[in-house]
Amino acid sequence: MSSLRITDSDRPTDEEVEAAARQLHLSGEEHGWWPESVSNYDSLDPIGKDEFDAIVERILMAAAAAKREIASGSA
Repeated sequence: MSSLRITDSDRPTDEEVEAAARQLHLSGEEHGWWPESVSNYDSLDPIGKDEFDAIVERILMAAAAAKREIASGSA
């Protein structure tokens, strides 16, 4: 796979990041990825939540860039 060129237009909204982060966290709960002390997304400490959201944002941006490049035929 070629290296993706991520642009500002690939950046998701805060609402999109939060929705995706909540879904990823829920999937993690279902698969036992998180310690029992982390009962839900909202119980993450502020720094952990920011870091988790940043990871999710990068994933969403990479997906948007891939989708854009596929649509343009440059992938």
